[in-house]
Amino acid sequence: MAHYIKIAAIALMLISLSAQAQKRPQQQPSAKYAAVVQGVNYEGYAFNEDFETDITVENMAGRFTLTPAEIDTVERLIKKKIAKMNHTHEHQPNKECQLIDEHLDKYKRQYIGFINEDGDKVVWVNFLRDRRFDKLLLYEIPNITGGCSNFFHVKVNIDHHYLYGLEVNDDGEVVYTKPAIKRKYRRVSKPK
Repeated sequence: MAHYIKIAAIALMLISLSAQAQKRPQQQPSAKYAAVVQGVNYEGYAFNEDFETDITVENMAGRFTLTPAEIDTVERLIKKKIAKMNHTHEHQPNKECQLIDEHLDKYKRQYIGFINEDGDKVVWVNFLRDRRFDKLLLYEIPNITGGCSNFFHVKVNIDHHYLYGLEVNDDGEVVYTKPAIKRKYRRVSKPK
């Protein structure tokens, strides 16, 4: 009888553990590819040089992992120069699509560091202002179209202290496209 009670207890424990495992999100936060960053009026995720992405910058020669001091520099440059860069207010016509330079503290950020052929450090910064995507931001760079000024990105050259390449999403419905899963191994075609 005691033997059956032990078996029943073990079975219940396994069922309980299985149910708990199914409730967990499939991806767990990991410092392997991204670090959570917070500063005065900003928060986001800095992806290290090993994070695989199809995002590039002009004349890219490599990648680097940002330090907290470099992220502070990027943020200071953005706060100082984004209003001048955003003077046309493209895709920011109304209350739903507010001016990005007046609401920077409302956006979550994603940072990726690049090195160009001149040896300059260039940081691609993605800005998102839509809570539906918050859980994805540690794992991927979401590909989102539409949504106007709720989504934009800019490049920052931290060696020469300038911003460039500001792109604000078009107006329209927000459409999220899941990134393609990259193959771990190169596919080799077979001769016919």
